[in-house]
Parts: sequence; structure tokens; C-alpha cells
Amino acid sequence: MSPPVFTPVPRRPIVPAGQPLPPQPSANEISPETLASVREVEKRARKLTLMELTERTCKWPIGDPATDKFWFCGLPSQAGKPYCEAHVSVAFQPMSSRRDRRR
Repeated sequence: MSPPVFTPVPRRPIVPAGQPLPPQPSANEISPETLASVREVEKRARKLTLMELTERTCKWPIGDPATDKFWFCGLPSQAGKPYCEAHVSVAFQPMSSRRDRRR
């Protein structure tokens, strides 16, 4: 019996990519009402440092961590969540609304 003959499989030709797609709306866009609510909350924020946070404070980061003007919200967090009510509305979106925006 002779050894099996190896037959190379032809490769598909490399097809260059087309033009980049134009910018698309982000699935993470925040409504103007929610954004206004968050800005109001941030005016009342406790402006805590990392070491001042507890399990009951909002851990939403605000500002640029590379500057002295970086802090955490610090308002009371919602039960079982790391953020206050306003920041939860931005951070956690229902699956149905995310799915609808992709269509």
C-alpha cells in the first residue's frame, strides 16, 4: 500500500478592505435629560477621594485622574449598586433599550 498523497488546499485570495464606514451614532448615547440630571447631581456631589469611599458611597469617577481635580461622587449609592441613582441611570441600561438602538 502506498502512502497517502498530500494535496494542498488552495488559499482564498486576500481581498483589500473597503473604505471605512462613516461615524455611526453610539449605542451608549445619553439622553439630554439624563445628562442634565447627572450634571445637577455632580454639583451636589461630596467629592470624595479614593480612600474616603465606602460600600455605601457612589464610586462614579469625575474628572481626569492625572490631575488634582479628580474625585468620586460620594453620594449615597443604591442598594446593591456601586453608584447613586443618577449614575446608575447612565451606567446600567436595560437590555431592551440597547438592543433597540442597534437596529
